[in-house]
Amino acid sequence: MNSISTKSTRSLQARKGYTGIYVHYPFCYQKCDYCDFFSEGIGEGRSNVEDLLFESYKKEFLLKKANSKELKSAKVDTVFMGGGTPSKASPENWFRLLKFFREESDFSSDPEISIEANPEDLSLDFIQSLKEAGFNRLNIGVQTRSPRDLKFLGRYYDENKYQNLKYILQNSPIERIGIDLMYGLPDSKKEDFLDDLDYFLDLQLNHISLYSLTLEKGTSYSRNVKDKKAKPPNEEMQRDILELLPSLMRKRGYTWYEVSNYCKDEFFSRHNLRYWTYESYLGLGPGAHGFLDGSRYGNPRNTSAYLKHPGRPSTEESSSPREELALSLFRLFLPIHIPSFLEAHIPPETAKRMISSLDAFAAKDYCDWDGSRFQWKPAALLILDDLITELAISD
Repeated sequence: MNSISTKSTRSLQARKGYTGIYVHYPFCYQKCDYCDFFSEGIGEGRSNVEDLLFESYKKEFLLKKANSKELKSAKVDTVFMGGGTPSKASPENWFRLLKFFREESDFSSDPEISIEANPEDLSLDFIQSLKEAGFNRLNIGVQTRSPRDLKFLGRYYDENKYQNLKYILQNSPIERIGIDLMYGLPDSKKEDFLDDLDYFLDLQLNHISLYSLTLEKGTSYSRNVKDKKAKPPNEEMQRDILELLPSLMRKRGYTWYEVSNYCKDEFFSRHNLRYWTYESYLGLGPGAHGFLDGSRYGNPRNTSAYLKHPGRPSTEESSSPREELALSLFRLFLPIHIPSFLEAHIPPETAKRMISSLDAFAAKDYCDWDGSRFQWKPAALLILDDLITELAISD
């Protein structure tokens, strides 16, 4: 089978011969306090190195292609522009870059081409220009509609843009839309988050990502909590919401397919699915990561360094299939055809040990498992990290 099945009655299977492209655009209006992705706050307007950055993406692509058997032969079926805030860049630059990718790669007949955006950049005309540039999926980082909580997160807030967001979403020229919401902020209530969620559920969006606020090492928020300048996340509320969401979202017609991700019908984030199913992808830009020909690499988290030497990674390492499959594949709550992944990536003896762990999980009623088809049960949710760690280190 050469394509991932995304029907709930069928199982995900390992794929060969496909790849994706991730492009990291590092600039934002301002750096959010909780964010650990590489990004730089530059205020309003576009970066003065934007054109140079887009030329560097092309240079890096050509260098990677020259040295990757996989990139030369695989069919591209997803492209994802992340950041940072990619919607700060001009649609014309995105158009030219996508045109370049199509000229230099073998694209599938129906690729998913996504871009992340923040509310302050959105208008119907702007979204139309993104559609004309080639995008067919839009992911919007809302996080919360509360001005107080946005200020706490260190996010830029444009009141008019947030108030106009409902109209934008209802009339967007790009129909495939996802939003990100966050819960567990220290001074918010569970009801605040549920009100936000209900607001967007009423819009019948086809993808919703629901994340808990976390302390990420090296962020301003983490340092402020350590120094007693900020309150930590409300973990009790996070646990309550995490347990509540699967049934709440199911009643509203959403499929729970990853711990933090829900979608209508089959509107999965196809690009993100490839991360969780151990598929290859090219990562371009400062701070980007990639996985090609069985090796992982990371680019420098410094725009100036990247522009001087695009294509020169700061880290490179061989992947560990058993560990990485455990840490990614088993975050999914969809049914998974386990033999296809084990046969594609894992030596037989190691596969036997992983299967033994799955047998033990089934005996404790954490999953449905018949020796072929695997799917977590909700009972596994609160101890999922422990179960995944057990799989990753099983001897």
